[in-house]
Amino acid sequence: MKRGISRRGFLKGSIAGFCLSMLYPFQRGAKGQGNPISPLFWVKNIPLQPFYPGEDDNHHAGVDALFQLMGENGLKFYRSLDETSPLSGPSGMIQSNDIVLIKVNAQWKYRGCTNSDIIRGLVQRILDHPDGFDGEVVIFENGQGRGSLNCDTSSAYGGDTSIHANANNESHSFLYLVNTVFNDPRVSAYLLDPIRDTFIGATDHVTNGYRTYENVSYPCFTTAGGNRVELLDGIWQGNGYIQNLKVINVPVLKYHDTGGSEITASLKHFYGVVSMSDGYSNFRHYNGLGETCGKMVVSVRTPVLNIIDAIWVSFSSLSGYPANTTYQANQILACQDPVALDYWASKYILYPVSNNSHHLPTPGGNIDGWLTNARDIINGRGGLYDPDSGILIETVTKNEQEMLPLIFTFSETVSAPYTPQGVTNGVTGGIYTYVTGGAISETGHPVQYSFDWGDGTNSGWLPVGTTSAKKSWTSVGTYNVRAQARCANHTSFLSSWSEPLSVTISSPPSPPTNVQASDGTYMDKVEVTWEASVMATSYTVDRATSLSRRARKTTLGTTSEAYFNDTTAVPMKTYYYYVKASNLYGTSGFSSYDAGYRSDGRPPPPTNVQASDGASPEWVRVTWTASPEATSYTVYRATSTSRRATKVAIGTTSDTTYDDTTASIGKTYYYWVKASNLDGTSGFSAYDTGYR
Repeated sequence: MKRGISRRGFLKGSIAGFCLSMLYPFQRGAKGQGNPISPLFWVKNIPLQPFYPGEDDNHHAGVDALFQLMGENGLKFYRSLDETSPLSGPSGMIQSNDIVLIKVNAQWKYRGCTNSDIIRGLVQRILDHPDGFDGEVVIFENGQGRGSLNCDTSSAYGGDTSIHANANNESHSFLYLVNTVFNDPRVSAYLLDPIRDTFIGATDHVTNGYRTYENVSYPCFTTAGGNRVELLDGIWQGNGYIQNLKVINVPVLKYHDTGGSEITASLKHFYGVVSMSDGYSNFRHYNGLGETCGKMVVSVRTPVLNIIDAIWVSFSSLSGYPANTTYQANQILACQDPVALDYWASKYILYPVSNNSHHLPTPGGNIDGWLTNARDIINGRGGLYDPDSGILIETVTKNEQEMLPLIFTFSETVSAPYTPQGVTNGVTGGIYTYVTGGAISETGHPVQYSFDWGDGTNSGWLPVGTTSAKKSWTSVGTYNVRAQARCANHTSFLSSWSEPLSVTISSPPSPPTNVQASDGTYMDKVEVTWEASVMATSYTVDRATSLSRRARKTTLGTTSEAYFNDTTAVPMKTYYYYVKASNLYGTSGFSSYDAGYRSDGRPPPPTNVQASDGASPEWVRVTWTASPEATSYTVYRATSTSRRATKVAIGTTSDTTYDDTTASIGKTYYYWVKASNLDGTSGFSAYDTGYR
């Protein structure tokens, strides 16, 4: 039976009623007659953002739809006398005090491991038990030495140890769920890899390790909550076992190899619980695959439910990487009959994606072979029926005529918005507006838009009616700006992405450095020079008459060179010069200033004045650097730098050296120099101290 409804209909439970005629899948006669049908619960078109009412909630639309579909067709998730919800009833699977093991695939990462968003929704539903939940949920895996519940395994990934969960947010590994999302003593994790080489006896209820049964093996371990799990026997209580141990098997559907098992689905996934160190690894790869799968399911521990994760289907790689070997199918498929489940998933989910005939359970093929062997082992040992555990399937089947697919399809779609419109060339720091629109919800609901800026950031979901957002990039580069829409009423229904708009962001040059303005060097100009800025094509020179905040900077001109001549400066007036750099992408801020002035003909004061410090008992020698256009120099001295101290002229010379022979021995003097020519005399130089 196929049923498609909107998200609103699902959330309101409006599928109630259509299932009354569907209760027959679990009607049965006396034990041994076999179940008349194996119902398959199939949820399709799961929203891209499956959590509701928002991303921070743990309720998964696909998982909840699955349990609703199961419950209304007679398979109750909760075992409870409370029958007010379709999910619960006295024949249900999960009791309030159960120890629930969730088997995941964590031997791989990316899309090669179980989707942790599904596990997040599953754990939340267990914790939501209508009678309250005081048991323990344990996410577990045996990666045969290559597993990681942190989704950071490097096996088959070239040594890459980064975290890549199969989830909308790749940081949401199984351990992240346990430690951060739930952070609840009722939720734990256990990786079997460290104990796979340890084998224990039947009376050892302390050591974590494996026991053997026929030619398979099974784990015995103590959980973080202190529960002693011995998979075949149950929960050890110190003097015996209780059977409140339930397993939910959640494989990711994918390609496995060519010529062996071909695929991974529920049976191959649960078979992975065994330790390959028990001596039967070669037998299992692959002649004994079906036998091993059958024994693990019927004789060790029967999962109360098998849920195939087909959110992402890895159709041509075992590792789920690279991305082009995967396909987003957005489906989950569940059944208590693992043989029927694997048959249906390979034929109707994996094969339509891969178009690989090896993925068809064709009679005589590899998949058909191990399904047949598993079926015969399971049915030959009495089948799976265990009503005390909520398992209502007895015999398993690979006969399609004995399978009944019950389908739930999320039906609301939102069309993609049009390509964003806006600036395609900009500069770092610029603020730009982008516009999109055109998305329509098929139900007529209002839509919201979000922009992906191509740099790892986004605009967030904009209010209804808002179609534009502003963006400023901080780094040079080319960015693909995309838009997405969602239903504003049912926010998990997302459109596909729009076509991208390519935006190139460049950078204006940095302000010039080492700005130098001449100090009276020229009578006809002030020369301003600077260090060229990278990528600059032109420079603008400004000047001001003071450093006051109120002083206005006046633009003098523009040049493509790294110098500028200010011919409008008033002689002997000090100006403060600033430079900006420009290119096609913008203009820098102002450089640091330098002061300069134009000469009126007089030479500038001498520089680098130096007075000797006790070099001779006969004199203090004063030297300096020649001033341009100077014809003579006058040397002054004083006994202090006080304003009241008198600078006394002690001599004139045309040279750049003067010996003061009148200085008192051992007394420190302060020396200044002025430069002169026919046009006049400069101001004082900077002083230097010296003594005889």
